[in-house]
Amino acid sequence: MQPVLTPSSASKLDHGLIAEYSLSEPALIDNAAMGVFNLTASMIAEPVTVLVGPGNNGSDGIALASILHDKGFDVSVLYLYEKGNAENLRRRKNLSSAIPVVESISEGGTIYDALFGFSFHGEADERLRTIAKEVEKASLVISVDVPSGGIMRSDVTVSLMMQKTVLYMPSAAPGTILEHNPGFPEKELSISPDSVYLLSDSDSTMKSFRENDYKNTRGHVCIVGGSDRYTGAPRLAARAAFFAGAGLVTIATESERIRDENPAVMITPPSSDYSRFSSVVVGPGWDKGNENVFEDILESGRPVVIDADGLKFVSHQSFHGNAVLTPHVGEYRRLCAAIGTDDSLSDPDALPYKLREIASHLDAVIVLKAASVWIADRDAVYIYHGANPSLGVAGSGDVLSGIIGALLAAGEKPLNAAIDGVILHQRAGRNAHNTYGFYSAEELILEVGKAR
Repeated sequence: MQPVLTPSSASKLDHGLIAEYSLSEPALIDNAAMGVFNLTASMIAEPVTVLVGPGNNGSDGIALASILHDKGFDVSVLYLYEKGNAENLRRRKNLSSAIPVVESISEGGTIYDALFGFSFHGEADERLRTIAKEVEKASLVISVDVPSGGIMRSDVTVSLMMQKTVLYMPSAAPGTILEHNPGFPEKELSISPDSVYLLSDSDSTMKSFRENDYKNTRGHVCIVGGSDRYTGAPRLAARAAFFAGAGLVTIATESERIRDENPAVMITPPSSDYSRFSSVVVGPGWDKGNENVFEDILESGRPVVIDADGLKFVSHQSFHGNAVLTPHVGEYRRLCAAIGTDDSLSDPDALPYKLREIASHLDAVIVLKAASVWIADRDAVYIYHGANPSLGVAGSGDVLSGIIGALLAAGEKPLNAAIDGVILHQRAGRNAHNTYGFYSAEELILEVGKAR
């Protein structure tokens, strides 16, 4: 796992390390610019325009423009404003007169976005929004540290010093994320004071089954959901549970229209006793749902995944550390409204703490589904940066809920099941994209079995 900082913590660490180790800010800027150049030089299509903001991020851009010029690239600079801090204005004054200053962005070529770094606050003004629209003309956009103002479209972002939450917000579009440390002591960059960590596939703790495991030891998953309007969702969740390792799967539904072509999936009406199952997944395709059934599930004491239409019954109850909630962004907003709190979706400083607050309030694990998936319990937040648009397909969330249900049924604790389930889902999505390009949830499920 890799530590991730909120912007406030990044700023505090930046200033603190500079003071503690007597680091030279101009040297850090020069090192940052050289690092960005070295990581991205092979990608450049000319002409190159460097967008320069008024602060240290802009100073990174000016230093980068000088490097590009010295390396023989056709480069120009565009200043967002006439104003700038002292270091920024000094570098502007010393910039080679051979580097033209332009007022607009030309078609094609490469844009380096060095307008605003992670410390940007507030709303983007009209000038920044205009530039962000013009950037769409470029063939390649490379952001220095973060995409500026939260509105810049980037193909590549070179994160400086450490990873930051702003890169992984649900609305963020950082493209491929690269990293460069411009000169801070590595030993000081190994922890997150915000308890936020970036996951990789190697962080999965999912265990293989033993040779003598069979259907009863691999767990029995109950999928509660489906309706006359939505017959496919519980079937996808059920099939995904099998491919993720469940030994038995039952769909409990009030709809007489739901049938499953897989004869191994049992179909039953809702029961008042869910304690006979190893885990329960409630919500896929449930439409209006049934609050009494929801309460019966909770009273069973079985570990539960609450997804989709099941989330509408979540308010202020405690799940006693035995539940994983899997809302997408819209469902997360409605969940926050139901428990009377703001969602913090536009605040990279607040979102990690808000998710932990909600997880603590409900005594549950929260899985916020977006391009980057945020997983939270009361103690920490874990982010998996998928950035795979092919996963944004109907039924993908049902597949994830079935996977997590299977891992709970196999005995994993809710946090581990959430982390392992997200990693497996994302890995299957990558494999499916490599195999099919874009695909349906059915193809995704096939890859779950292979990735398991």
